[in-house]
Amino acid sequence: MRLPSPDACGWLDGRPMRVAEMGIAWTDPAAHVGLAAFETIAVRRGRPLELAEHLERLARSASRLRVVLPPVDALEATAREAAAAEPTGCGWLKILVTRGGRWLVVTGAMPPDEEGRPITAVLLPWRRDPRDPLAGVKCTSYAQHELGLEEARRRGADEGLWRNANGHLTEGCSSNLFVVIRRTITTPAVREGVLAGVVRDLAIRAARSLGLDMHETRVRVHRLAVAHEAFATSSLCGVRPLVCFDGRPIGNGTPGRVTRSVAEAVARLRGLVSSEGSGVEDARRDG
Repeated sequence: MRLPSPDACGWLDGRPMRVAEMGIAWTDPAAHVGLAAFETIAVRRGRPLELAEHLERLARSASRLRVVLPPVDALEATAREAAAAEPTGCGWLKILVTRGGRWLVVTGAMPPDEEGRPITAVLLPWRRDPRDPLAGVKCTSYAQHELGLEEARRRGADEGLWRNANGHLTEGCSSNLFVVIRRTITTPAVREGVLAGVVRDLAIRAARSLGLDMHETRVRVHRLAVAHEAFATSSLCGVRPLVCFDGRPIGNGTPGRVTRSVAEAVARLRGLVSSEGSGVEDARRDG
């Protein structure tokens, strides 16, 4: 969970103030049962990436939680103001709207080298039910994700991967999963209990634009274990090669051609680079 500095500037109901001075009453359902919708958005060079897509997903989560959103133009204007005020050039902003009618916008910095960094993952011992009312909802009932990350880090990994009640892989605690075998990429379908990630959608578009076989379907644990490559996607960290699973290297244990090509294409879709990288042609020839 990304948390801002207490001394940072935030916005409560559209009004700027120090984060330490912001508060939500205990009578608000967000405070005692986690009934609040939120989005965490990447900020690069003062610009919130994929803001419209995040606001659309916020609206879907709010509808499921019966949270009433403020006017979208107010959210958008405050988010842009917050992003422009983030001094580091590489950061994040969070929009949070409670069942009690309050809304907050806060920001923070992140290390630039986290974007695209190769990561490792382990299989978590717990399972999640795709029929859960919170499946696919971005809300502040977030304890299971934090416990999953703590378990992964206890075992020396960056990310923990969930299975659903049927034993199929779904997603990471803070990312979506993609598995690569030759020129075929699979990612767990939303119906498996997956959050429809904003950068997940960009990666699917990118893979198809590169002429790769892209499938949204069930993904068994064995498929990841025998994969040639894998990668994870998230709004803050983009496309990150997954190079090790449960202590064993994936492929040769280094970022592969397909992953590099998809990462380059996603960066172009996000407006972060303008020229094509050599990995695109590598992916088309690979196989």
